[in-house]
Amino acid sequence: MYKNLLPLFDELQTMRDNYFHTEIFNSSIHTRAVPDKWSVAESIYHCYLLLKLTRRTSVYYLPIARAYMKLRRPKVKRYMDDMSNIYSGKTMKAPFILKPKMKREYTLIELRNLLEEETEKVKHCVEKLTKEQCYWIRYPDPVPGYPNVMQVVKLLRIHEEHHYRVVMEREAKFRK
Repeated sequence: MYKNLLPLFDELQTMRDNYFHTEIFNSSIHTRAVPDKWSVAESIYHCYLLLKLTRRTSVYYLPIARAYMKLRRPKVKRYMDDMSNIYSGKTMKAPFILKPKMKREYTLIELRNLLEEETEKVKHCVEKLTKEQCYWIRYPDPVPGYPNVMQVVKLLRIHEEHHYRVVMEREAKFRK
């Protein structure tokens, strides 16, 4: 795996550790503090769904992009890996495939395991990428500005942190 990807996955783990050890994440995670807003469990499950979608896309997209890159032999003009927080302003509603429709009430440990398993699968998708591939291959996602592989991994952490922070603030404010 390209050496600069590992710290990004480590940041993701550290961020999860910080949130998953809080009192709010270890209390009644299935109770909604506000009726029309997601619970802690639903927020975590939504983050899991995005990881899963990213992994499923990567499984098919990355080999095709690598092959195309081999044919074209492009040169990376800039090694851009900065990723702004696209969730800091007004955000869009989650698309239907990312809405958490949980079939059962998962425990916090089960939800964490779902996240960890998907993260490992994403790591596996990107482990053979070279430095040039990590910066040249761009995902066809216009919302964050067609991010490269490095930026996508950063975006996964930014997305999770956004949802965890929102749910923590809401739970602290409205939970009795």
